[in-house]
Amino acid sequence: MKKSLLLISFSLSCFAMAQVPKYYQSINLKQGGNSLKKELAALTTKNHKRTLTYKKIWETLKITDVDPKNPKHVVLIYGYDNSSAKPDEHRTRDHSKKGGEKGQWNREHVYPKSLGNPNLGTVGAGADAHLLRPADVSRNSKRSNLPFIDGTGKASKRDNKGWYPGNEWRGDIARIVMYMYIRYGERTLPNTVAKSTNTYSKEMPDLFLKWNAEDPVSAIERTRNNYLGNIYNTYGQGNRNPFIDNPYLATKIWGGPKAKNTWKELK
Repeated sequence: MKKSLLLISFSLSCFAMAQVPKYYQSINLKQGGNSLKKELAALTTKNHKRTLTYKKIWETLKITDVDPKNPKHVVLIYGYDNSSAKPDEHRTRDHSKKGGEKGQWNREHVYPKSLGNPNLGTVGAGADAHLLRPADVSRNSKRSNLPFIDGTGKASKRDNKGWYPGNEWRGDIARIVMYMYIRYGERTLPNTVAKSTNTYSKEMPDLFLKWNAEDPVSAIERTRNNYLGNIYNTYGQGNRNPFIDNPYLATKIWGGPKAKNTWKELK
Protein backbone atom coordinates (compact mmCIF):
# COMPACT_ATOMS: atom_id res chain seq x y z
CA MET A 1 0.00 0.00 0.00
CA LYS A 2 2.84 2.38 0.89
CA LYS A 3 4.47 1.92 -2.54
CA SER A 4 1.13 2.52 -4.28
CA LEU A 5 0.58 5.75 -2.37
CA LEU A 6 4.06 6.95 -3.33
CA LEU A 7 3.35 6.28 -7.00
CA ILE A 8 0.04 8.12 -6.83
CA SER A 9 1.71 11.04 -5.07
CA PHE A 10 4.46 11.20 -7.73
CA SER A 11 1.92 11.18 -10.56
CA LEU A 12 -0.27 13.86 -9.01
CA SER A 13 2.69 16.08 -8.16
CA CYS A 14 3.90 16.04 -11.76
CA PHE A 15 0.42 16.72 -13.09
CA ALA A 16 -0.32 19.58 -10.69
CA MET A 17 2.78 21.74 -11.26
CA ALA A 18 4.45 20.72 -8.01
CA GLN A 19 8.12 20.67 -7.14
CA VAL A 20 10.66 18.69 -9.12
CA PRO A 21 10.46 15.03 -7.95
CA LYS A 22 13.42 13.65 -5.99
CA TYR A 23 14.31 11.43 -8.94
CA TYR A 24 15.51 14.54 -10.80
CA GLN A 25 17.07 16.50 -7.94
CA SER A 26 20.62 15.76 -9.14
CA ILE A 27 19.87 17.49 -12.46
CA ASN A 28 20.82 21.12 -13.01
CA LEU A 29 17.58 22.38 -14.50
CA LYS A 30 18.89 25.91 -15.01
CA GLN A 31 20.81 24.68 -18.02
CA GLY A 32 19.43 23.61 -21.39
CA GLY A 33 20.58 22.21 -24.69
CA ASN A 34 23.24 19.53 -24.83
CA SER A 35 24.25 19.98 -21.17
CA LEU A 36 20.75 19.13 -19.93
CA LYS A 37 20.48 16.27 -22.39
CA LYS A 38 23.73 14.71 -21.15
CA GLU A 39 22.67 14.88 -17.51
CA LEU A 40 19.27 13.32 -18.23
CA ALA A 41 20.94 10.62 -20.34
CA ALA A 42 23.33 9.75 -17.51
CA LEU A 43 20.47 9.62 -14.98
CA THR A 44 18.30 7.48 -17.26
CA THR A 45 21.13 5.02 -17.87
CA LYS A 46 22.28 4.89 -14.23
CA ASN A 47 18.79 4.04 -12.98
CA HIS A 48 18.16 1.34 -15.59
CA LYS A 49 18.94 -1.38 -13.07
CA ARG A 50 16.85 -4.27 -14.42
CA THR A 51 17.18 -5.57 -17.97
CA LEU A 52 14.06 -7.43 -19.08
CA THR A 53 14.00 -10.36 -21.46
CA TYR A 54 11.89 -10.12 -24.59
CA LYS A 55 9.79 -13.00 -23.24
CA LYS A 56 9.02 -11.09 -20.03
CA ILE A 57 7.77 -8.13 -22.09
CA TRP A 58 4.53 -10.06 -22.72
CA GLU A 59 3.70 -10.01 -19.01
CA THR A 60 5.05 -6.49 -18.56
CA LEU A 61 2.70 -5.04 -21.19
CA LYS A 62 -0.31 -6.70 -19.58
CA ILE A 63 0.41 -4.50 -16.57
CA THR A 64 1.77 -1.28 -18.07
CA ASP A 65 -0.78 -1.02 -20.87
CA VAL A 66 -3.86 -2.32 -19.09
CA ASP A 67 -7.16 -0.79 -20.17
CA PRO A 68 -8.39 1.20 -17.14
CA LYS A 69 -11.97 0.37 -18.12
CA ASN A 70 -11.32 -3.37 -18.43
CA PRO A 71 -8.40 -4.98 -16.57
CA LYS A 72 -8.55 -8.04 -18.84
CA HIS A 73 -7.70 -5.91 -21.89
CA VAL A 74 -4.61 -4.06 -23.07
CA VAL A 75 -4.70 -0.78 -24.98
CA LEU A 76 -3.37 -1.08 -28.53
CA ILE A 77 -1.12 1.64 -29.88
CA TYR A 78 -2.28 2.78 -33.37
CA GLY A 79 -5.78 1.49 -32.55
CA TYR A 80 -8.71 3.91 -32.47
CA ASP A 81 -12.19 2.35 -32.82
CA ASN A 82 -13.49 -0.61 -30.80
CA SER A 83 -16.80 -0.47 -32.66
CA SER A 84 -15.16 -1.06 -36.05
CA ALA A 85 -15.93 -4.25 -37.96
CA LYS A 86 -12.21 -4.44 -38.73
CA PRO A 87 -10.32 -5.92 -35.75
CA ASP A 88 -7.08 -4.22 -36.75
CA GLU A 89 -8.70 -0.84 -36.02
CA HIS A 90 -9.68 -1.79 -32.46
CA ARG A 91 -8.22 0.23 -29.61
CA THR A 92 -8.20 -2.57 -27.00
CA ARG A 93 -7.87 -6.35 -27.00
CA ASP A 94 -8.24 -9.22 -24.53
CA HIS A 95 -4.77 -9.54 -23.01
CA SER A 96 -4.83 -13.33 -23.48
CA LYS A 97 -5.04 -12.93 -27.28
CA LYS A 98 -1.32 -12.40 -27.80
CA GLY A 99 1.00 -13.82 -30.40
CA GLY A 100 1.72 -13.41 -34.07
CA GLU A 101 -1.56 -14.34 -35.73
CA LYS A 102 -4.35 -12.20 -37.19
CA GLY A 103 -6.67 -10.96 -34.45
CA GLN A 104 -3.94 -11.12 -31.81
CA TRP A 105 -1.68 -8.44 -30.36
CA ASN A 106 2.09 -8.40 -30.40
CA ARG A 107 5.01 -6.35 -29.07
CA GLU A 108 5.51 -3.26 -31.21
CA HIS A 109 8.93 -1.59 -31.29
CA VAL A 110 7.89 2.05 -31.58
CA TYR A 111 11.40 2.79 -32.78
CA PRO A 112 11.60 0.04 -35.46
CA LYS A 113 14.34 -2.35 -34.39
CA SER A 114 15.55 -2.77 -37.98
CA LEU A 115 16.30 0.96 -38.16
CA GLY A 116 18.66 0.85 -35.22
CA ASN A 117 22.38 1.13 -35.89
CA PRO A 118 22.97 -1.75 -35.53
CA ASN A 119 19.59 -3.52 -35.50
CA LEU A 120 18.14 -3.28 -31.97
CA GLY A 121 17.17 -6.94 -31.95
CA THR A 122 15.22 -8.32 -29.00
CA VAL A 123 17.76 -7.91 -26.19
CA GLY A 124 19.01 -4.80 -24.44
CA ALA A 125 17.66 -1.79 -26.35
CA GLY A 126 15.30 -4.08 -28.26
CA ALA A 127 13.72 -5.30 -25.03
CA ASP A 128 13.47 -1.94 -23.26
CA ALA A 129 9.88 -1.81 -22.00
CA HIS A 130 9.74 1.97 -22.47
CA LEU A 131 10.03 1.28 -26.20
CA LEU A 132 7.52 -1.57 -26.55
CA ARG A 133 3.74 -1.23 -26.76
CA PRO A 134 0.91 -3.69 -27.53
CA ALA A 135 -0.29 -3.45 -31.16
CA ASP A 136 -2.69 -5.37 -33.37
CA VAL A 137 -0.68 -7.83 -35.47
CA SER A 138 -2.21 -6.83 -38.81
CA ARG A 139 -2.00 -3.08 -38.16
CA ASN A 140 1.56 -3.46 -36.97
CA SER A 141 2.35 -5.28 -40.20
CA LYS A 142 0.94 -2.33 -42.17
CA ARG A 143 3.10 0.00 -40.10
CA SER A 144 6.21 -2.09 -40.94
CA ASN A 145 9.39 -0.02 -40.46
CA LEU A 146 8.14 3.07 -42.29
CA PRO A 147 9.27 6.48 -41.01
CA PHE A 148 6.74 8.57 -39.11
CA ILE A 149 5.01 11.37 -41.01
CA ASP A 150 2.63 14.13 -40.00
CA GLY A 151 -1.10 13.82 -40.59
CA THR A 152 -4.53 14.41 -39.08
CA GLY A 153 -7.39 12.35 -37.73
CA LYS A 154 -7.87 9.61 -35.17
CA ALA A 155 -7.02 6.83 -37.64
CA SER A 156 -3.48 5.55 -37.96
CA LYS A 157 -2.57 5.17 -41.62
CA ARG A 158 0.08 4.42 -44.18
CA ASP A 159 0.54 7.29 -46.61
CA ASN A 160 3.23 8.49 -49.01
CA LYS A 161 5.69 5.83 -47.83
CA GLY A 162 5.30 6.91 -44.23
CA TRP A 163 3.19 6.11 -41.15
CA TYR A 164 0.90 8.44 -39.23
CA PRO A 165 0.15 6.92 -35.78
CA GLY A 166 -3.18 8.70 -35.24
CA ASN A 167 -3.98 11.75 -33.14
CA GLU A 168 -4.07 9.91 -29.81
CA TRP A 169 -0.61 8.42 -30.18
CA ARG A 170 1.45 11.33 -31.61
CA GLY A 171 2.82 12.50 -28.29
CA ASP A 172 3.45 8.96 -27.05
CA ILE A 173 5.57 8.27 -30.14
CA ALA A 174 7.55 11.49 -29.82
CA ARG A 175 8.36 10.96 -26.15
CA ILE A 176 9.39 7.33 -26.69
CA VAL A 177 11.72 8.32 -29.54
CA MET A 178 13.21 11.06 -27.33
CA TYR A 179 13.72 8.58 -24.48
CA MET A 180 15.40 6.07 -26.77
CA TYR A 181 17.77 8.73 -28.06
CA ILE A 182 18.98 9.89 -24.65
CA ARG A 183 19.19 6.27 -23.43
CA TYR A 184 20.93 4.66 -26.42
CA GLY A 185 22.42 7.58 -28.36
CA GLU A 186 23.78 6.88 -31.83
CA ARG A 187 21.99 3.52 -31.98
CA THR A 188 18.59 5.25 -32.10
CA LEU A 189 18.88 8.50 -34.04
CA PRO A 190 15.50 10.31 -34.21
CA ASN A 191 16.12 11.51 -37.77
CA THR A 192 16.25 7.90 -38.93
CA VAL A 193 12.59 7.30 -38.03
CA ALA A 194 10.91 10.48 -39.30
CA LYS A 195 10.20 12.31 -42.53
CA SER A 196 10.64 15.83 -41.27
CA THR A 197 12.50 19.11 -41.43
CA ASN A 198 15.00 20.11 -38.72
CA THR A 199 14.30 23.78 -38.09
CA TYR A 200 15.11 23.85 -34.38
CA SER A 201 17.62 21.06 -33.90
CA LYS A 202 19.85 19.02 -36.19
CA GLU A 203 19.32 15.92 -34.05
CA MET A 204 15.59 16.14 -33.20
CA PRO A 205 13.08 16.36 -36.08
CA ASP A 206 10.49 19.16 -36.00
CA LEU A 207 7.82 16.46 -36.24
CA PHE A 208 8.55 15.01 -32.79
CA LEU A 209 8.90 18.42 -31.15
CA LYS A 210 5.53 19.38 -32.63
CA TRP A 211 3.82 16.17 -31.52
CA ASN A 212 5.28 16.45 -28.02
CA ALA A 213 3.77 19.93 -27.68
CA GLU A 214 0.43 19.19 -29.37
CA ASP A 215 -0.49 15.92 -27.65
CA PRO A 216 -0.40 16.11 -23.81
CA VAL A 217 0.85 13.22 -21.71
CA SER A 218 -1.91 10.66 -21.27
CA ALA A 219 -2.93 8.58 -18.26
CA ILE A 220 -1.57 5.49 -20.04
CA GLU A 221 1.85 7.11 -20.39
CA ARG A 222 1.92 8.08 -16.72
CA THR A 223 0.85 4.59 -15.63
CA ARG A 224 3.61 3.00 -17.72
CA ASN A 225 6.24 5.42 -16.48
CA ASN A 226 5.32 4.98 -12.82
CA TYR A 227 5.38 1.19 -13.09
CA LEU A 228 8.60 0.89 -15.07
CA GLY A 229 10.34 3.51 -12.95
CA ASN A 230 9.79 1.52 -9.74
CA ILE A 231 12.51 -1.12 -9.40
CA TYR A 232 10.46 -2.88 -6.70
CA ASN A 233 7.79 -3.82 -9.24
CA THR A 234 8.20 -7.30 -10.75
CA TYR A 235 9.02 -5.91 -14.19
CA GLY A 236 10.19 -2.46 -13.16
CA GLN A 237 13.38 -1.26 -14.86
CA GLY A 238 14.15 1.47 -12.33
CA ASN A 239 14.42 4.30 -14.86
CA ARG A 240 11.84 6.79 -16.05
CA ASN A 241 11.08 8.54 -19.32
CA PRO A 242 11.84 12.20 -18.43
CA PHE A 243 9.73 13.55 -21.30
CA ILE A 244 6.63 11.91 -19.86
CA ASP A 245 7.33 13.42 -16.45
CA ASN A 246 7.81 16.83 -18.06
CA PRO A 247 7.40 17.36 -21.83
CA TYR A 248 8.97 20.82 -21.48
CA LEU A 249 12.36 19.18 -20.97
CA ALA A 250 12.35 18.51 -24.72
CA THR A 251 11.75 22.19 -25.41
CA LYS A 252 14.64 23.09 -23.09
CA ILE A 253 16.97 20.72 -24.92
CA TRP A 254 15.95 20.98 -28.58
CA GLY A 255 13.74 24.08 -28.84
CA GLY A 256 10.65 24.17 -31.02
CA PRO A 257 7.01 24.68 -29.97
CA LYS A 258 6.68 25.12 -26.21
CA ALA A 259 5.47 21.91 -24.60
CA LYS A 260 3.61 21.80 -21.30
CA ASN A 261 5.75 22.46 -18.25
CA THR A 262 4.71 20.39 -15.21
CA TRP A 263 7.30 21.68 -12.70
CA LYS A 264 7.17 25.09 -11.07
CA GLU A 265 10.96 25.39 -10.77
CA LEU A 266 11.64 24.73 -14.45
CA LYS A 267 11.81 27.93 -16.47
